[in-house]
Amino acid sequence: MSAQLRVATYNIHHGADGRDRLDLARIAETLAGLRADVIGLQEVDVAFGARSAFENQAAGLAEMLGLRGCFGAAIDHAADDGPARGEQHRRQYGLALLTPHEITAHRMRQLPGHPALGPLREPRGLLSATVHPAGQEPLQVHVTHLDHEHRGHRTAQVLRILEHTSALDGPALLLGDLNADPSAAELGPLSAGGWREAAVDLRGAMPRSPVTAKLAAALPFGRSPGRATFPSRLPLLRIDSIWSRGALEATGLEVGASHASDHRPLLATFQRLRAGS
Repeated sequence: MSAQLRVATYNIHHGADGRDRLDLARIAETLAGLRADVIGLQEVDVAFGARSAFENQAAGLAEMLGLRGCFGAAIDHAADDGPARGEQHRRQYGLALLTPHEITAHRMRQLPGHPALGPLREPRGLLSATVHPAGQEPLQVHVTHLDHEHRGHRTAQVLRILEHTSALDGPALLLGDLNADPSAAELGPLSAGGWREAAVDLRGAMPRSPVTAKLAAALPFGRSPGRATFPSRLPLLRIDSIWSRGALEATGLEVGASHASDHRPLLATFQRLRAGS
């Protein structure tokens, strides 16, 4: 037996488009159009500041869409003089996961930078959750947003993600804004660790050879034809990606047309295989 799974990742730029015009309802409309079973979000504000009207965007999007959700803070500060909303008394920014299914557990972990490069300018993290669709095996979902400044930091973060996911048993997803083309050298350990990027899975091809990967790494990061997601007005960089492990077979991959954020959403469809299929 098998079941189809629709999985999306979207950097929502704190609810603003490429011109910094705030419109969270437009983000929600974009997400609704994806009809996804699992959505990973990056750059989500929770009472963070005036730029997002001090809203709890994770809870707000879940409510607008009628979905369950969880949030993990990469940045967590004491509240300033901005208006508090409900029980939220801290300024937070990070990652979120939305799904119509039950979330039985979730955890946020901080990701390191490379020790030789000094401290990260922006903290990074990994939001891990167990999503349990009714009548199906639980799905391990990981949402992340890697460093945008240096491939050395991204390498350190990828290696830490592999440490956190090495003991996974069963189907798993890793989705997010990795700030690197899937073929970039710093993401190579993901493939070596058993993760399959959706586009590679689709074409049934092996990852690039070390020579080709080295040439690609010499280009500006994210420069890759097709399935580009950034910037949203004229996508040139393929820096958002979806990876899987276990009994998940990619059957489709598409970039949304929305300009609601400075990124475009990425949607992958998987055939979820079961024993005896």
